[in-house]
Amino acid sequence: MTIRKVLVVFFLTTIAGLLVYLQFSRENRDDPDAGAPPATTTSHPTTTHATVAPEDTTPQQSSGAREAEDAARQGLTVAFTWNPATDRSPSDAYARARPWFTEAFSARTIVDGGPERGPGIQWDQWASEGAKVVADVGLGCSGCPPDSETVIHRVATISHTAIAGDQTEKASPDTNVWIRLTRTNERWFIDDIRY
Repeated sequence: MTIRKVLVVFFLTTIAGLLVYLQFSRENRDDPDAGAPPATTTSHPTTTHATVAPEDTTPQQSSGAREAEDAARQGLTVAFTWNPATDRSPSDAYARARPWFTEAFSARTIVDGGPERGPGIQWDQWASEGAKVVADVGLGCSGCPPDSETVIHRVATISHTAIAGDQTEKASPDTNVWIRLTRTNERWFIDDIRY
């Protein structure tokens, strides 16, 4: 077959397919029940039930809650992301997170030496592997006092993932901390972290 014949056959096949498609789609548009499942009949009476929307149990958040939570996520991510190959301890991460801490809390972490809890002997293994331990922070408000315009309390769940080369490993268990955030000079700061 010559190229001309192939093109004519292709063109006629395409037109025929288009016509078939248009015919079936037009029939379905004219019939509102086309494509609908067949109707069934039943001899049982039907009843309707009114449903009531569940009561909103989300705690009332202050207008600054979003900004406070953003600051908490950022600060906690920095405070709980560790570089065991270069950091002496998790306290180094707390030092990096000081821009998100109040002055009073920063001073307490210098005296106390950083977080109350840490990875223990796992630290040495991560250091020998050259791992970086990345924190993923989730925030909630279970049992928190009501928000105010200057103080917000949250519960944070911190998950860790150790990354060494192209390998990742989830560290367990997760860490739960209760945090207090305070607003100073139009900015939210972490004022306390409790285990």
